Parts: sequence; structure tokens; C-alpha cells
Amino acid sequence: MSASTELGKIPVREAHAPGARVLHPLRRASQLLTLALLVVIPASGMFRIDLAQGGVRMFDYLIWFSDVFIVMGFWVFIASLLVMMYSLVGAVFCGWMCPQNTVSEWANRVTERLLGRQARMMRLDGEKLRVATRRRSWTNYLVLGVALLAAAMLYALIPLFYFYPPQAIWAFVTFQHDPRLVGSLHWIYFVVVVLMLINIAAIRHLACKYMCIYRVWQHSFKTRDTLHIAYDASRADHCAHCHYCVDACFLEIDPRKTEVFDSCVNCGECVVACDQLHSRSKKLEGPGLLRMAIGDEGGKRARGALGSFFGRAKTATLAALVGGAMFVFGVLDFQPAGMTVYRSDSWQGGQVLDYTINLAHKVNRPVDMRVRIEGLDAAHYALSTASVHFSGLGRRNVNLHLDPNMPRGLYRFKIVVEASDGWHDASELRHYAGGKEAERGTAKG
Repeated sequence: MSASTELGKIPVREAHAPGARVLHPLRRASQLLTLALLVVIPASGMFRIDLAQGGVRMFDYLIWFSDVFIVMGFWVFIASLLVMMYSLVGAVFCGWMCPQNTVSEWANRVTERLLGRQARMMRLDGEKLRVATRRRSWTNYLVLGVALLAAAMLYALIPLFYFYPPQAIWAFVTFQHDPRLVGSLHWIYFVVVVLMLINIAAIRHLACKYMCIYRVWQHSFKTRDTLHIAYDASRADHCAHCHYCVDACFLEIDPRKTEVFDSCVNCGECVVACDQLHSRSKKLEGPGLLRMAIGDEGGKRARGALGSFFGRAKTATLAALVGGAMFVFGVLDFQPAGMTVYRSDSWQGGQVLDYTINLAHKVNRPVDMRVRIEGLDAAHYALSTASVHFSGLGRRNVNLHLDPNMPRGLYRFKIVVEASDGWHDASELRHYAGGKEAERGTAKG
């Protein structure tokens, strides 16, 4: 008898898998880290929408929406990475990072602690709110209301960081005057707080199951090979009269009967619950019956699933490379300033004599710009200023006035702008001067 045959007769007992013990703490850490990043990213200046300047601030740089290669390249790259993530791990974003899910789970825990485990604000079966007898006190109701209101007020502050710097938000919170804040901002904030309070108090995970369009978009990239909850049906007798995993699911689905398109967000709470039950039980042997898997039920197609993923992700991979290349090219070709020349809306004697030179600085550092005119005699034009100083980001206008007594003819001239940091630009204009005879003809008409 061979050694392999003898080894095969040795009974093997599958021990408790300790991985599920760290699954829940890791998910909580991921949720808290996501909330922190949602505040830190705009507060640090890494990304902030600047409506006054008409662009997006990324650190000390202002990206205009007309910077096509940077804007389009960035979003194509990010969208392609998200598509690749959805194709491999499915709705992990919802279960591990989504702020809506995070605050809904927190609200459920607070409600259960104050009003009992059966106290659910909105039930699909139409059953009324059931509060535990021992928890029926105005103190618990008051504490719950204050907690939910505080969460709504904090959540409503997060979007402000994407439009205002932290100093302006502090002035908003402390009711101080700040010229950067719009006058109706407190009313807007009040409306957002009310909507968030309704969401946190009543809607919660109903938004995830029936209202989230983002979740529907994620489902467009799911297949049977995508990360999902796998159930060991060979040991189904372990859960003949057990619904511990169902009770642990905050989306109220049965993890033992998951489908390709369902409400599962791959949070892993059911895996943790089943694993903990088996580890504490003296009768049940082996690990839990649930696990997170890629491929078919037995995990034998894991390599095939990865192959299928890379096969389906060819287009997304190519798009990510193209988006990354566009972004890099846009960064290398980035212009730290811009110049635009406008004709005046007013007409003097049937001719345009005034032009507006709009100068924009897109880098948050001091710079000096000089404006000069080439191709015209100095006596034939006047600049409101020939030097402009920028202390940071901003726009300035320089007015150019042409002499109405210029000799008749067509003039070609350039408006040249040079900055102290080396940037320069020029705009060529054509101006027809009618001379004094044109003015007399206009007066007779």
C-alpha cells in the first residue's frame, strides 16, 4: 500500500478560519477611512471646486474645464479603474466605502441600542415601529433624536468642503462674516440637513436597495465570476434551524441564496456571523458555511474567473491607459496662466476703439505680468496699466484704448503678455481706422 493511500485515510478536521475575525474590523476601518478622506481631500486643497475662478483646484493649481486633456483624461482613467473593480469584486464599494451605508449601519445600531432590536423605522411589510417595553422612555427618544440630528448636521457639512476652504467653513459654523460665503448658504445648509435627517432617520438602507442609481450601474459589470457569497451546501444540516446569517444582514436577504443581481453588497457580515457561531459552538465542526469567493461554488474556477475578468477588462484596461496618457500629456502641457481679448460693447464714431485684456493666473503663487503692444505707435494707444501683480490665483482686466484720430487704414498689432515665471502669450488683432473723415461722415449720416 502506497504512502499516499495511507495518508488519505487519516481524518482531516478543518479548523476555524481566523480570517473572518478581522473581516469586520477591516470593513469598519475602511468605512471610517473613506469618511476621513472625503473631508481631508478637499480640506487639504487636493481637490476643490472653485466656482469663482471657473475651475477645479488641485493643490496650488487651478484646472479649467477647458483643460480638456487633464479633465477628460482624469475621469476616463478613474471610470476605467472603477469598471475593472466592479468586474472583479462587484459591489464592494457599497459595503466597504459608501457613506450612505456607513451612516445607515450606524443609525441602526444606535436605534437598536436605545429602542430595542426590533425597532426599525420603516418596514416593507407595513408593520408599525416596535419598541422594547423597557426602552420606552422620553429620554431614549430624545437621545436618539439628538444623535440623528447631529449626524445629519455633520454629513451636511461635508459637501461644503468641496466649495470652500476650511477657514470659510469655520466662519460659517461660528456665524462669522466671510466674503467668500454666499448670503443664502445657511438656508441651503438647513435644507440639506432636513433631507439628511429624513434619510438617516427613516430611509437608511432602503436607498441602497431601491433608490441608488450607482448600484444599478455597478450591476452592469457583474457576472457569476464576480466576488460573491458562497454557501457550502454539503453541510446544510448545520443551519437547519439557524438564521443567524440572515439576522446579521442589514439588507434583509438570505446569504445562502444569493443571485448575480441582488442587493448583496459583499460586506461579509454574514460570513463573520456564521464563522463566529461555528467557533463558539461545541457541536458544529469546521469553519462557517459562508465565504467570499470568486468563481463557481467550489472555487475551482478561480483561475478561469480571473481569466474571464482580464478578458472582459481589455476595453477598460485600454481606456485606463488612454486616460492616463491624456492626463500626463495635459499636465506636461499645462499653462500656468491665460489671456483673452474682448472687444468693447460700445462704439465710438462707428468704430471699435476699446478692448479688454483679461489676464488669469492659475497657480497659487505670486507673479508679475507685463503687457505691451507691438505693431502700433505708442501715440496711437493707451493701456490702463502695463504691469499687473498677482498674489495668487485670480483674474485681472487691462483696458486698451485706441486713438480715434489714427490715420485711415488697416492695422495689425499684437498684444503680448510676459510673466515673471517665464510664461508668455500673444494675441494678434486687426483694427480698421477710418480717420477723421469717417467721423465726419458718420456725423452727417
